[in-house]
Amino acid sequence: MVILRNASYLVFFLFFFTQSSLAQFQAKNKILKLRYQSIPLSQYNLSDEGRRSNGSSTSHQDILNNIKDYYSLYINLKDRSSIYVLDSTKKDIPKGVGVSLADKIEFTFKSSENKTFKNEWVLNQVFFSEGKVGDIEWELTNEQKTINGLKCFKAKAKEREWMLTAWYTKEIPVSNGPSIYQGLPGLVVWVEDFFRTTEIIEVSYSNNVEQFEKLYAKRNDIFNSKENIKHYEKEPLLIVKKSDAANQIYNMIHGKRF
Repeated sequence: MVILRNASYLVFFLFFFTQSSLAQFQAKNKILKLRYQSIPLSQYNLSDEGRRSNGSSTSHQDILNNIKDYYSLYINLKDRSSIYVLDSTKKDIPKGVGVSLADKIEFTFKSSENKTFKNEWVLNQVFFSEGKVGDIEWELTNEQKTINGLKCFKAKAKEREWMLTAWYTKEIPVSNGPSIYQGLPGLVVWVEDFFRTTEIIEVSYSNNVEQFEKLYAKRNDIFNSKENIKHYEKEPLLIVKKSDAANQIYNMIHGKRF
């Protein structure tokens, strides 16, 4: 396995990946693994007051910036199935400070038929949702910037109320990304919705297809257990519900609907 941990290594990986060609990776059943860091913070969910700190207190923004969820995205380059799973959470917040988070994704997996299956909790409710790549319709733009050494393009959800922006790179030509943020002409490197911001931090690959299959099967079993059927939703209906909740919170924070 080769592991690449910073921007310069990402550039090296990009060169290696494109020179080796995706076809060679597929021929050897390689697994592409991406690591993402997600924080419960976005441009939408903070008031001006929440951004400020003083000598005796830490701002709400500072606190949320120090709550980090780490995810791995495994992509089978042979059939394009994938799994996105929460690995760990790191909190570095002052003692006695209580924080109530609005959402967290536990896992998402995608079948080779481009169906998506997700387990998350939103506002203290657990959901298991099923959808497909394409549930989010994207508006592609010509806006560009470099993120962690990768040339990226900006895309926004066509549904403005979803408050969803992604940056993707064509330099890693895999149409995938964290959770259900997929369906773009390249890998999603950075994505922001109302509840959180998620960014790629590491790229690696391996031959360990067996490990991938075990991870995939375990989450598939969890998703299909009888206990979880009562929490079942369809995408994009759950996205709409989250959007409605986000707009209500946005209205409370900013005094207007987004």
